[in-house]
Amino acid sequence: MSTISRTENETSTTGPVASDVATGTQQWVALASVLAGAIHLAVTPEHLEEWWVFGTFFLVLGCFQLACAVVVLRRPTRGVALAGIVANLAVVLVYVSSRTTGLPIEPPEDITSHAWSHVAEGAGPADLAATAAELAVICLLVTLLSPRLRRMVVNLLLITGVGLWVLRLSGSLG
Repeated sequence: MSTISRTENETSTTGPVASDVATGTQQWVALASVLAGAIHLAVTPEHLEEWWVFGTFFLVLGCFQLACAVVVLRRPTRGVALAGIVANLAVVLVYVSSRTTGLPIEPPEDITSHAWSHVAEGAGPADLAATAAELAVICLLVTLLSPRLRRMVVNLLLITGVGLWVLRLSGSLG
């Protein structure tokens, strides 16, 4: 497992880098991840009231984002960066879906009415702050990748974005 370098000229493929000092980029990733995680943990109780699945999702997500912050500071490997990018991108996509077309899943009929079904939710300040933090995590984690892998990841992110726009403009995303 390769470790992401902590300085521009320092690389390692066998383990953590000798320096225990995190770079500024790692610190910003950790800060943004902690912000997103804290917001998700703060809204967990209200989502548990809606449905245990929603509450569990927010609890697991918040804990993952807090753990990601620690791991990025302690041992920022390529796998950690890629997992952080994929997980945060998935959360951003679920958020956008929930605010445009509604969630693809819903609580069982016995605990809610059909009026809730696939309804787009409104965006609030906490939602936007968490999403902005997740986007910052994605962008910053990309910068920690090797140049070759960075190009591949950026190209995949661009393809994802173009694909989403095509789906949106074709009417497939509501």
